[in-house]
Amino acid sequence: MKLITNQQVSELVTTADAVQAMREAFAAAGSGAQQARVRTSASNGVMLSMMGAVIPDAGIAGAKVYTTIKGAFKFVITLFSTETGAPLATIEGDTMTGLRTAAATAVACDALARKDVDTLAIIGTGVQARSHIPALLQVRKFKEILIAGLSGQQELADEVTKAYGVPARVVEIDEAARQADVLVTVTRATTPLFSGDLIKPGAFVAAVGASKATVRELDDVAIKRAAALVVEWKPQAQVEAGDLVQCAPGTFDWANVWELGQAVDGSIGYQRKEGDIVIYKAIGIGLEDVALAGLAYRKAAAQNGW
Repeated sequence: MKLITNQQVSELVTTADAVQAMREAFAAAGSGAQQARVRTSASNGVMLSMMGAVIPDAGIAGAKVYTTIKGAFKFVITLFSTETGAPLATIEGDTMTGLRTAAATAVACDALARKDVDTLAIIGTGVQARSHIPALLQVRKFKEILIAGLSGQQELADEVTKAYGVPARVVEIDEAARQADVLVTVTRATTPLFSGDLIKPGAFVAAVGASKATVRELDDVAIKRAAALVVEWKPQAQVEAGDLVQCAPGTFDWANVWELGQAVDGSIGYQRKEGDIVIYKAIGIGLEDVALAGLAYRKAAAQNGW
């Protein structure tokens, strides 16, 4: 069994690779199986979590296991062959997690956002904000990028302008929500960041930061205004997607919530209209981790002659 480090993942897998891997994984999501996230907490505050997937088309099964200690995460992914059952590799998952989350958002944006978008707004300035910008630039051309958050906004704006050649500027959170054609929230907020009334008609919103039922970034108004709600995998979203599970009764109907795989393979029963607000609520699922880990393993094997 091989070990693939974070550094090797960053050298092997590009953002474009990750977006394509997520597109393929969600297109074939119906042919595999998923293990929902399981969290276990000790009395000292240490949390151990696990989620996984079987992807027959790729010949792999795997699980991501990670610790949460004082708000910091450390991830590993273990891959197995679905032909022999043998373990193939253990892959450090910190770099992988940033890549896969942003790539899945990009796939959702490509499937659900208008083609003619000008303004991308990112609320949040951490690792996921930095991962999402290049991923979204893979699927849409933006004329400007707005950065909002609690700290490091100007640093990130300068970084983005220099790295990608798209003008980036710092704005307040409400202005980001009001101006965005594509709005991405990647924060650790526990309560809604802004009033849903601010979202402009026609916007695509990706709420990515909250992955527990007890926290949320969007309010009921935003959810109620959505012409379509899309999640990665409904069984897990119904347990963990705080932006949705905390909504007052009658705000939306789970029967009308779509999965990203349906948006990718074309089976979604929704046709976008110009002024529609579409919300993609992400929490992170094992399919994403295992699919991207499989790509990293295949690239490493080709490079090293395994």
